[in-house]
Amino acid sequence: MAEAGATDLPDYYPADYDAMVEASRAEESLLIYSNIAEYNWRDIFDGFSEKYPWIKIESIDLGPSTSFERYYSENSVGKRTADLIVTGAPDGWYRFADKGALAQYSSPEAEKMPEWSRPLPGLYTISADPMVIIHNKLLLRDAPDSLADIRELTEEGSRYRDKVTTYNATSHSFAYDIHWSVTKALGDAAWPLFDDLGSLTRSESGGAVMVEKVTTGEYVAGYFVSGITVFPRMNQAGRDKIMGWSLIEDGTPIFHRNMGVTEGAKSPNSARLMLDYILSHEGQVAVGKGGLTPYRPDVGANEVPYLSYDMIVDQIGEENIIHVEYDPEAYEQREAFLARWKQAFRIKN
Repeated sequence: MAEAGATDLPDYYPADYDAMVEASRAEESLLIYSNIAEYNWRDIFDGFSEKYPWIKIESIDLGPSTSFERYYSENSVGKRTADLIVTGAPDGWYRFADKGALAQYSSPEAEKMPEWSRPLPGLYTISADPMVIIHNKLLLRDAPDSLADIRELTEEGSRYRDKVTTYNATSHSFAYDIHWSVTKALGDAAWPLFDDLGSLTRSESGGAVMVEKVTTGEYVAGYFVSGITVFPRMNQAGRDKIMGWSLIEDGTPIFHRNMGVTEGAKSPNSARLMLDYILSHEGQVAVGKGGLTPYRPDVGANEVPYLSYDMIVDQIGEENIIHVEYDPEAYEQREAFLARWKQAFRIKN
């Protein structure tokens, strides 16, 4: 992808791509709604701005549901709204598409990406982020790297009761989708496992809270903790001496964070350029540098500081990956599922 004149575009880009680059010059700015933090965006925005310095980027960090609801509200009255939405909310994206709000943009980078990363026409994946285990090295002699390892803590009676943490499935769709997907993948073994894990677990609504409380020793371990919360914090002074992390060898949930250009975009060309940049090899490397997990197959292990999807596959095997994807049953059975989940995790209200 090129600078001002787009003269060095990959040979698989369409002949008229230069016209889209030029059209972006007349657009006011690029407005993004996402549930991705500024530090995750930084390398992406820096790389994009080097290529398209005339495009001013405005990014607002919102919750998954809030991104869509704000778009609906603003677009309905003709108010300036998101050109690009980037968020992890499988059910929200399907409703968004059903409402005709997702632009049907076909990226020239699409065929370079795995099929699972393109769940709907116009909808693409920015990253494939693992949910991991974290533990306090000072309090647990043996590092847990599986749900089975954490389950073994039940053998010590009440010693670890309320000393393990995970996301509260009732708190938001992100947490719910993770627990639903794992339960479905494990089949008949799921609820006996969750009953045992639940006897130890006190749930939290956010990954940052879990990381801090494992570091301070309030919890000895956490599971299904978002990698994008864990990896950048491991660089903070001294944390790696106290806290460790691992992939979940008997079932690592992989959460797809999706992105799409909106039908109400006031800067659609700028939004398409950003989407294509994120999907490009250079963009996926920037995704990895920001703590997200790139999944483009040609991103090498030596190009990212943490993990890529292929590195995860190499470590635990494709059979131990649980893709967190849209599943209509998850929403049809939500009430019954949460009732059983609350029973397992000792939540009474």
